[in-house]
Amino acid sequence: MSHNVTPNTSRVELRKTLTLVPVVMMGLAYMQPMTLFDTFGIVSGLTDGHVPTAYAFALIAILFTALSYGKLVRRYPSAGSAYTYAQKSISPTVGFMVGWSSLLDYLFPPMINILLAKIYFE
Repeated sequence: MSHNVTPNTSRVELRKTLTLVPVVMMGLAYMQPMTLFDTFGIVSGLTDGHVPTAYAFALIAILFTALSYGKLVRRYPSAGSAYTYAQKSISPTVGFMVGWSSLLDYLFPPMINILLAKIYFE
């Protein structure tokens, strides 16, 4: 049995349903409260106690990343995130590698934070 499939030529757009507050809350939840315990001492040692300055420089770098993501979202309105952007702007192979590295990035930091929390609370 064969089905006639007509190609969908309409433009796909994402609905803009998230506001600033939920986006900030998701970002804070992802960073996890243990991140401060994990990194504060290391950053303090590396910067001779200038932790706020180091975090301000990191914020500037992150803002450039956020601006880049904003431009990519406007160009490729898809829910694929970094995988889609790398696949469409560089190559499918790079997109594949970015997708897998993102998956590992989502898996390993929570495990490391749990391990560090255990060490911290001993």
